[in-house]
Amino acid sequence: MRPCRMLAENSTMLESCLLLLGCGLFGAAIVSDLTGRWIPDTVPLTLLFLFILYTLTSGHLAPLWTHIAIGAVLLLIGFTFFAFGGLGGGDGKLMAVAGLWVGPHGLTFFLVGLGLLSLSLVLFALLPFERTRRLRTNLPFAVAIAPPVIVLLALRALSV
Repeated sequence: MRPCRMLAENSTMLESCLLLLGCGLFGAAIVSDLTGRWIPDTVPLTLLFLFILYTLTSGHLAPLWTHIAIGAVLLLIGFTFFAFGGLGGGDGKLMAVAGLWVGPHGLTFFLVGLGLLSLSLVLFALLPFERTRRLRTNLPFAVAIAPPVIVLLALRALSV
C-alpha cells in the first residue's frame, strides 16, 4: 500500500511542477516580447513538450482531442492575423500552445481575458504620448495572451 501512495504523491508533485514550469515559460514569453518584440521558438516548443508530459502524468484532463482542436483553431486564427499583419508569428504560436493548455474548461476565461487585455493594450498604445505612439506599429501581444493562461495554470497547480 505504501508504494502506491508514494507513487501518487510523486505524480501529484510532478503535475504541480509541470504546471508551474508552464507558468514560468509563459512569463518568459511576456518578458521577451516586451524587451525584444519577439518570442523565441524555443518557448512554444518547450511549452508543447511540457504539455505532452503533463498529459502523460495527469489522468484528469478533458479528452485530449478537445485540447488539440482548440490549439489547432487558435493556431489557424493566429496565423490568419499574422498574414494580415495583426500579430507576430511568435504570438500566433504562443496563442496555439495556450489553447492546448487551457482546454475546453478554461477556454471562456482565456478568451475573455485575452480580449480584455488586448483592448487594454490597444487603448494604452493610443495614449497621446511619444512612447506609446512607438508601440502602435508593433504591440507585444504576449502581454495579452499569457496572463490568463498563467492564472489558469497556477490555479490548477494549487488544486492538485
